[in-house]
Amino acid sequence: MSYTATYSPEDNKLRLYSTTRLDSGTYARVKAAGFIWAPKQDLFVAPMWTPSREDLLIELVGEIEDEDRSLVDRAEERADRFSDYKESRIEDAQRAHDAVHRIADNIPFGQPILVGHHSERHARKDAERIENGMRKTVQMWQTARYWEQRAAGALHHAKYKALPGVRHRRIKGLEADKRKQERNKQEAEMWLKLWTECANEQDKELQAKVALRIAGMCHLHMPRKEGDREDFQHTPSAYDALQGSFPTLYAPRTLDEVLAVALETYPRVIPAYDRWIDHYTNRIAYEKAMLGETGGLAADRFHFEVGGKVFIGDEWLVILKINKTGHAISSLTTTPRRYFYGSKYKADIESVKDYQAPKPEETAAVKAASKLPPMCNYPG
Repeated sequence: MSYTATYSPEDNKLRLYSTTRLDSGTYARVKAAGFIWAPKQDLFVAPMWTPSREDLLIELVGEIEDEDRSLVDRAEERADRFSDYKESRIEDAQRAHDAVHRIADNIPFGQPILVGHHSERHARKDAERIENGMRKTVQMWQTARYWEQRAAGALHHAKYKALPGVRHRRIKGLEADKRKQERNKQEAEMWLKLWTECANEQDKELQAKVALRIAGMCHLHMPRKEGDREDFQHTPSAYDALQGSFPTLYAPRTLDEVLAVALETYPRVIPAYDRWIDHYTNRIAYEKAMLGETGGLAADRFHFEVGGKVFIGDEWLVILKINKTGHAISSLTTTPRRYFYGSKYKADIESVKDYQAPKPEETAAVKAASKLPPMCNYPG
């Protein structure tokens, strides 16, 4: 048996190829990890990258290769398959139409069903076959049109994802996900430090008080233990374990058990956060490189200033505020657009088509209009 695994940064999917049928144990592990069998492509595909899925593929394969087919290539293959489905449905519709004609050609034009005649049963059967045949013909034509639309949609979706504005929004989403994982890592490191100091405390009474306070703030949960109610799927939090809450649901836990779980959990999750951060860093670098290959955004050519005008949609708007995430401009607050409610409009940077630099008096006017009045703190 030979396995091959690939990863595509374009769609963030892992794929597993196998030359033979998977054995039952491997198949169960692959399915449990979230991989789905794609019969037309003859492979297993995971909807997104995760550390556990990558670990499974490395265990099976040894090394994950780059996917050599782009998103557009796959979309073209899907479109070809959909076109084949369309042709098959057209052929089915034509066969059903011909069968109806063969039945109808044997009936004289305008001939009614002769009630009570020996031909009545056969005539009604022919009428039923004609009706069912015409219904099937219409259904096959509708199905053919459906597959035609699916083929066009597959190509359109692949090309849409490669548009500079869409790619830039994807980069902003990836940067937000990366910041979230960085916050999670910092929080886990903080809790590990607090639990470690608590475990090293020599005063047992003080240690119990400190542990209870830490447990009340963190979201640490205990693993299942013999004595927990089997029909209750939830596990107690560290705080509930230290308090001895819900004795009818959970077996008692000692302070030493809680400390052991804390000191085992956080060192395990911190490397996982590191892997997520590295993954997002690589994806952002890839998306930025691809964005640069296509010329980048139109807004990259401009140096925005408050008071300047930006062309969005089909109208010029005055910049009231420049919003940044880190050192990069993420959006612009402008004067309101037509048919939009509110006194201001927040425009994504990728929607800017053109820009006009402000005159000095325009910049001063905008800053004066947007300046906040002084706070008035009256006594009483």
